[in-house]
Amino acid sequence: MLTSKARQELNRLAFSLIHKLKPAPITVGLSGGADSTLALLVACKLQETDPRFSVLACHCIHGLDADDPIWLKHCQDLCQRLKVKLVTPKLNIVYGNGVSPEDASRKERYRALLENLSPNGYLMLGHQSDDQVENLLLALKRGSGPRGLGGMSTVTCDNRGTIIRPLLDLSKKDIENILTALGFDWVFDISNTYLKFERNFIRLKVLPLLRERFIGIDKAILKSAKLCAFEHDLASRYSETFYTKAVADDIFYIDKIDIEDQALTFFVLRRFLFNFSSSAPDFNTVAACYDLIKASNDQEGVVEFADKEIRRYLNTLRIVSKAITPNKDSILILHKNETLCLNDFAYSLIKGRAKNKSFILKSDCVILDFTYSGSFKIKPVNRVHRREIKKIFGENFIPYWERAAYPLVKDKDSVLALGSVCALGKKEDLKAEDVYYLEIKNLKTGKVI
Repeated sequence: MLTSKARQELNRLAFSLIHKLKPAPITVGLSGGADSTLALLVACKLQETDPRFSVLACHCIHGLDADDPIWLKHCQDLCQRLKVKLVTPKLNIVYGNGVSPEDASRKERYRALLENLSPNGYLMLGHQSDDQVENLLLALKRGSGPRGLGGMSTVTCDNRGTIIRPLLDLSKKDIENILTALGFDWVFDISNTYLKFERNFIRLKVLPLLRERFIGIDKAILKSAKLCAFEHDLASRYSETFYTKAVADDIFYIDKIDIEDQALTFFVLRRFLFNFSSSAPDFNTVAACYDLIKASNDQEGVVEFADKEIRRYLNTLRIVSKAITPNKDSILILHKNETLCLNDFAYSLIKGRAKNKSFILKSDCVILDFTYSGSFKIKPVNRVHRREIKKIFGENFIPYWERAAYPLVKDKDSVLALGSVCALGKKEDLKAEDVYYLEIKNLKTGKVI
């Protein structure tokens, strides 16, 4: 490729974004490979065209490869040449227990990139048309629907922010030709040859066979991806009214949708789940949620989703954090002015009056008893009769998966309270000075329950 032609391409890529973006800081994910190198050049051209754009390069150090210093040095030299500031966060990649190195690396890399994103800024990535083709085949393998098959867009706005992918109409070969003509080199990632990674297997084994047998297969796949994106967009607009009716405050209301309309329910469920994940949920996850919706009672199962759980409660679906509850055999002592941490929960005695939750503390500590059964009866404050604990939980809308976190609060003589749900005894007894209540905090979510 001639240098003049390469410069024209670079200008085209930059100018195609000018009218789509408001001037703002751009953080470029810079690995040092050909794709990210050209993405950085596009960002610099944007800044050159409109100085209200600014550019920051972010090179993530994975710590898994002996060539990390080579990649780092290349990125440092490139950024020095372009007069671009470079940040180099070190990743903490933990995989295993069903999490692949690919998935763990991608999640941790996005976390680091987003942490270096300015408020209202853009994240620019070097994904190109070959990546689109590979993504569609991977999505087919996962059983994805139109959202997953639709591939990536040049500009995407989601819960992560605004992500820009200016190279989607270029192939890897196109990108390398442009860089060579402009006098820029790049680093080759040897891990791209490892067949143990699904993407590499598709790139190195599957696609060459398809291209040999079917001329123009890449264009056909990209066309299918675009059609899937159109279909998804149309379905999203059609289902908007149904989604707004069925979903509120991160809760899926089962009785607000016709669950016999499986196609509509599946679509609304997929959108509901997608709000809690950076990738589209697979078919099996959506199908399991649909089965949960049609179950005869709330406790007929749980659906694992990413690092969360989907549970049914009071004719709704809830997406909740996986919290480890205290052992049901536990009996512990909690003193004033201390916090007791037990698995994913923290317990504290708080001085003061809280409606129907406060009790008189006769000593400097209480007993937290987790060994009771749901059929055990207590008499909540201002109630005439004793009542089973499981019914008290139900009256106070305590989800069944959280109930094990609520102990009986005791002194040596009596039961004082049921966790932070209610105190026992008479309200007039609570006029004393030394009145306390139990605070329970979910350490994962930071929520006081």
